[in-house]
Amino acid sequence: MDPNGVERKLAAILSADVAGYGRLMAEDEVKAVRTLTAYLAELTRLVGQHRGRVVDSPGDNLLGEFPSALNAARCAVEMQRVLQARNADLPEPKRMHFRIGVHLGEVMVTGDRIYGDGVDIAARLEGLAEPGGICISASVYEPIRRKLQLDFEDLGEQRVKNLLEPVRVYRARVSGAAARVRRDDARVLPGLSGRPGLSVLVAPAVWLVYVAIVFEILFMISPFALYYYSAYGPSLNFFQRSPWTVWLTDFFLPHFSRTSSPVLNALPGLGRALVLLGAVVFFVGFFQVYWAKIRRRGVVSRGLYAFSRHPQYLGLAIVGLGTLLVWPRFLVLIMYITMLLLYGLLARWEEQRCLKKFGESYRAYRGRGGLLGKLPRLLPASGGKRFASVLVLYLVVILATIALGYRLRDYSLSQLSALYTENMAVLSPAVLSDDELRTALRVALADAGVRGKIRAAAKSEKLLVYVVPLELSIGDLPMETHRHVGPPGHHLSDDFDRRFYKVLFTKVRTYDPAVEGEEIVKKAYGRDPIVLVKVNTETGRIMGIETPPPHVRWGDIPTPLF
Repeated sequence: MDPNGVERKLAAILSADVAGYGRLMAEDEVKAVRTLTAYLAELTRLVGQHRGRVVDSPGDNLLGEFPSALNAARCAVEMQRVLQARNADLPEPKRMHFRIGVHLGEVMVTGDRIYGDGVDIAARLEGLAEPGGICISASVYEPIRRKLQLDFEDLGEQRVKNLLEPVRVYRARVSGAAARVRRDDARVLPGLSGRPGLSVLVAPAVWLVYVAIVFEILFMISPFALYYYSAYGPSLNFFQRSPWTVWLTDFFLPHFSRTSSPVLNALPGLGRALVLLGAVVFFVGFFQVYWAKIRRRGVVSRGLYAFSRHPQYLGLAIVGLGTLLVWPRFLVLIMYITMLLLYGLLARWEEQRCLKKFGESYRAYRGRGGLLGKLPRLLPASGGKRFASVLVLYLVVILATIALGYRLRDYSLSQLSALYTENMAVLSPAVLSDDELRTALRVALADAGVRGKIRAAAKSEKLLVYVVPLELSIGDLPMETHRHVGPPGHHLSDDFDRRFYKVLFTKVRTYDPAVEGEEIVKKAYGRDPIVLVKVNTETGRIMGIETPPPHVRWGDIPTPLF
């Protein structure tokens, strides 16, 4: 602190401003303000996610302070990536492009405000940036150039207003580089996420796939799951923007956690077995049909078709059920019921075609019955009454399955290893005793530095804490600060050393900030990591304190909470 009582410190400053905001306001003031409010809220979230704080947000500007140049630069790239994705949904005249400047320098601090040349330079750099671009000073470039795989253009020495000395400026090439930066944080699929030009081409193709296979019923169990998720993630993030739709991304069964229930623990294995069984049924039925077509044998009535008139749809339904058990989101549950309805309608249409093509031979085959062959007619045969009846039945079944899903979620939570307080939920993906959970938590919180990080990041917000055996790898949690050796995903075993744990403290994202206890888990739709503590519960010592990555290895995909 200097003799005048003003605190001085070194900080990374990010200044962001909307390009052409006056034009947008002139065209549609209400729309511009609404869009700006939504964008600034997203940018504010990203600042906190990268260990920064928003110092000020006057008008269409945002000023953020970060502890390091790397945090600020990563945040700037992530901001432009998110803004590009959001702008892709708007016509060009309505898109809101931000310019961003980042500088590392000395600032003066009074209360929550910062002043000085460091702030002024960041603002001048922002003015030099292109719409949708980033400009950084040499003080930022030097510490990050080998850590972020960005392309930089040296703009040379630039004279800026109110400063005697010129500032060396670098332009960061965000287009085409955002995905490469993300590898350092979350290891998402390179070259796809964060590239608006490519996403414009990919998104329509992906939605065509959704229509064809009804969302993730098939692709989630394919070798292309990682690719699919890199394109599928934005739709899940879209659902999370509103409290009315965020529940669709929730899981109603454990996804990566072991529980005290043998039945729940067996479901993922059962799901994988059903996927395999369904695939076999599908391909055998497929082979029978096309072999008969090649040989021109007419109606197929033997093999699987002796037991079911539609073994291929039956196989896909079994695959879908298996996938639902492996990936039990409410969204998948609704899509599975929808898939069954569509299969029923397609089966009815195919039978009408076969009757026209094969006549009496197919009518005789259909009359023999078989699996699901002779069912009583419960709905009107055709017309408007049938359509209304099918719609009502569909809605009733959807509501009933959603209600069942919530009951299953409550039961699943009751079988997890967990502790709850007014402001904190502590979960373990492994089966631990209450004493093991409490001891790991107590050792992690014994360090004043850890408590300080939590207070600074979470303040009065709710915490979600994970206690994970040190040797276990879970790709769905943002805790792997180093590349894990072995297959990706989540790998749990009941055989682990019960002395060593990783304790991950995260800040809960929720639309209900007043939640307490178990409701913290039920109402959470995401989490922002704060600090990762590695502990030895036998000696009561902390073995390491690390800054966890801001995202899971899948990127921005909403991953399960249990």
